[in-house]
Formats: sequence, C-alpha cells, structure tokens
Amino acid sequence: MKSRLIIVLLFIFSVNMYGQEFENGTIVTQRYDTITNVKIKKVSDAKSLLHITYIDSEGNEQKPAIETIKCYSRGEEAFCRIYNSGEMILAKQLIVGEKLNLYARNYNGSTNYYVEKVFDEIIKVPSSSGKFKKVIGDFLSDNTLLADKIKTKELQDITEIVTLYNKG
Repeated sequence: MKSRLIIVLLFIFSVNMYGQEFENGTIVTQRYDTITNVKIKKVSDAKSLLHITYIDSEGNEQKPAIETIKCYSRGEEAFCRIYNSGEMILAKQLIVGEKLNLYARNYNGSTNYYVEKVFDEIIKVPSSSGKFKKVIGDFLSDNTLLADKIKTKELQDITEIVTLYNKG
C-alpha cells in the first residue's frame, strides 16, 4: 500500500513539475554567448521582463539573473535589452522592421512603448497625444508624408505607424 502511495505522489509531483508550459527558445547572454535548444518557461509578459527560467539541453532547470541576458526568444516572442536615455531595460519586441523596431514594456500595470531606428536612436513613445504627435512626427520626419499624418493626428496607433514606416 505504501509503495502505491509513493508512486502516486511521485506521479503527481512529476506532472506538477513538468506540467508547466515551456516553449522552445534561444538565449543570448550579455557576453554574446548563444544558448540554443532550450525550453523556456512561459510566464506573463510582465514577469518575462523580470526573470527567466529554462531547461537546458541536459534537462537541468536554470534561473540566470535577468541582467546577464541580452535577449531571448520564446516561441514566436522576443525579449530584448534596450537602452533609453542611458537606462538599460528589457522589453518585448513587437515589430522587427528593416528601418524601425517597436518594443513594449509593461511596468506596474501600464505599457510603455519604444521605437528604434535600426542601428540608430531609440525613444520612448509619449503617452499624451500632444507630445505624441510632436515627438513621433519629428522622430520620423525623414518620411514627410507619414510625419504630416502623425502631426495632424490622422495616424495615432504606434503599431500602424511603425508598419507603414517600414513599408515606405
């Protein structure tokens, strides 16, 4: 009877331990070492920016300090370390473009967006509409048609703006 109980408890423990959702991923460390063929634990976006848990190729669970990670992909999602005004933060990459990238960071219940001209500058997207049209319009002034639509508030959705900028 005791052996059956032990087997049942081991089964429950195993299901509980490995029943959590993990997705295939790749990790790039701050030293640019690439760790491939790992299973990364699926947690909320907000938690994904604070810590990472993965199972390495040998089946060992690893929990590196998030500061040691440059970027990682988990399934179709990508999380990257970006620099804004000298501050280093980890953000979720929403759009990868040839000219412009879009990142989001959920912090204390609010989402901050960042746009980055590829191999150039990165800025935080203002939340107020008055600053939005000025800052984003000026930032994307090399595309005058798009910048004018932003300044006249014809375009206000940052995802749409980034997509149109990358097409133009």
